[in-house]
Amino acid sequence: MAKREKQLHKLFASPAPKDFTWQELLTVMRAAGFSEKCTGGSHYMFEHRNGYRVRASKTHPSGLLKAYQVSVFKDALIFVGVEILE
Repeated sequence: MAKREKQLHKLFASPAPKDFTWQELLTVMRAAGFSEKCTGGSHYMFEHRNGYRVRASKTHPSGLLKAYQVSVFKDALIFVGVEILE
């Protein structure tokens, strides 16, 4: 299993991970067809090639995603059709 697939499985694990990092998120989102743009400070806009957008703030200083951010990004990935293979 590739590193990206492992990170995707980690993101969709139940219960939700408490140690998912911003860098892991960037890897997963880029692999799913999203590009990110910093819209100022720590605010990022992720846009999928189909036009779907999701906004988030980079977490400081830990770099770990908060529970609500994990949920938002899982929903975004599901919306654009990312499949989790067992």
